[in-house]
Amino acid sequence: MTIRKRGLALGAALAGLALGLAFLGDPAPTTAQPGPIPIKAALTTDLTLIPGNAAGFVHVEVAKVWKTDAMAEIRKIVERAGPKAFAALDADYKPKPSTLDRVTLVMLAVKGPELRDSKMVTILAFNEAFVADDVRKLYMPKAEPKRAGGKDYYSDELYGISLHFADDRTIVFGDAESLPAFLKMAGHPTGPLHDAVVAHAGKPMIACVNLKEIAYLAEIEGQVPPEIKPLFKAERLTLTAELGKRVTLHADLTFANQPDAKAGDDALRKAADLGRVQLKEPRAELERQLFDKKPRNAGKLDELTTAVMSLGGLGALNTLDEILAELPFKRDGANIGATIPLPEWATPYVGTLMVSTAIALPGIQKVRGAAAQMKSSNNLKQIAIAMHGYHDVNGTFPPAAICDKKGKKLLSWRVAILPYIEQNILYDQFKLDEPWDSEHNIKLSKVRVQTYMDPRLPNETGNTHYKVFVGKETPFNWLQSMKIQNISDGSSNTVMVVAAGDAVPWAKPDDFEFDSTKPLPDLTKPFPQLLAAFCDGSVRTINPAMKDFEKFMKIIIGARDGIVVPDF
Repeated sequence: MTIRKRGLALGAALAGLALGLAFLGDPAPTTAQPGPIPIKAALTTDLTLIPGNAAGFVHVEVAKVWKTDAMAEIRKIVERAGPKAFAALDADYKPKPSTLDRVTLVMLAVKGPELRDSKMVTILAFNEAFVADDVRKLYMPKAEPKRAGGKDYYSDELYGISLHFADDRTIVFGDAESLPAFLKMAGHPTGPLHDAVVAHAGKPMIACVNLKEIAYLAEIEGQVPPEIKPLFKAERLTLTAELGKRVTLHADLTFANQPDAKAGDDALRKAADLGRVQLKEPRAELERQLFDKKPRNAGKLDELTTAVMSLGGLGALNTLDEILAELPFKRDGANIGATIPLPEWATPYVGTLMVSTAIALPGIQKVRGAAAQMKSSNNLKQIAIAMHGYHDVNGTFPPAAICDKKGKKLLSWRVAILPYIEQNILYDQFKLDEPWDSEHNIKLSKVRVQTYMDPRLPNETGNTHYKVFVGKETPFNWLQSMKIQNISDGSSNTVMVVAAGDAVPWAKPDDFEFDSTKPLPDLTKPFPQLLAAFCDGSVRTINPAMKDFEKFMKIIIGARDGIVVPDF
């Protein structure tokens, strides 16, 4: 198993193999004690780790859900794989996938309107003890020990994976930034999330959002009607589920005090009234399509399809209108709650959704990372296109720096190509005869140019990881750069821009100096994969863990060394 596979397998493999729960015995309690004890003491380790002041969490009791009637039909299908299949998986992985008991995703902060703007960690709880060092050696053999919040953890900086063993049944993992932040917050005894955990511990599924920690809600608040604004005083939103022959959902909106809850209740009903008003126009349109007395061409299949769809749509809108007319919410003190029993036919679907959600939670980090890498690749593609646009107009690629008459470096190539990434207005404001940090230019240098922001890492405004290699052997020189026809090694074999190294101000002429006789700068950080745009405009991924990585990089950085590029 390669290092990369081991690193990625920690979350994805364990979660993906959770279907082995079909062969679980009764889950062993992790912290249960004999005799009556306070609720807080009965919390399992994973629940005690949830910071009370985090942004939110989703907790699924996978083993418990798997054994309910809701999962009966799915269990029958999975059991067809046979005990030997699951035994083989248990033999290959540590901890045993069949002992996965609970999965929790914790959001530490959400600074923007998208999931990628948040810090997240995943907690996996097992019902059988494992040896922590065996797990670490299997998945992260090159990880380094570190500490945060007084707790030990391991980090593989090359692949951006960090791992903490809370005890011999509980694993916490996240990226190199999120896990240390979590360890500093973990177990915070007060806050909206802690209250939700204490109130709902033991439920098959709990999802809770600390509304005060969702930054973009403040932006939305200014755009809603005044009568709806009391809803924004809510402190948390909690959703839980109970599984029996039927699924019962519970939703709770919790406020700081009773007056705020009363105002929120009134606002909720006013919002429902506004919603009913918004239904009038689409309902009228569907009614016109159904009741219009104009002659119809019954032979046209598309007219029949439209009529049937209108019928279904009208029924759905009328159902929604009935729900909004009599909201199932009731106020109790500082809480507005609703209990919603689902029909029996929905039970297996909800059960399957819960297990699927638990299996998917550890993969969210991977999905987010893949999306961020795709966006970074697109940024490099836009930069490469801009480089070629500059070449078309000026006859060469831009110099690595805009310099004064004496050759002093003032501004980076990233300023020179601004007109070619649709930033003409910003470019026109720069004083090209002044350095990037002059009194005038420094303000412009701090402008957030999205094309220069690598989404794989939180970036301070004005900083970038996208750099070129500068030297007599490369396509870029500080004063004058190369024509594409002079790249004798071939444009598809020569690197143009990479995303690597420490972040630098994007307007500053600060790039990688290159000399083939000297060691390369460290290109293995801060990203697990090196993204590179080539002079032909293509963007490719290079694994820093590959054999002879430095030798290979020197070959593709050089523009006229005549060395054949090996397959990568």
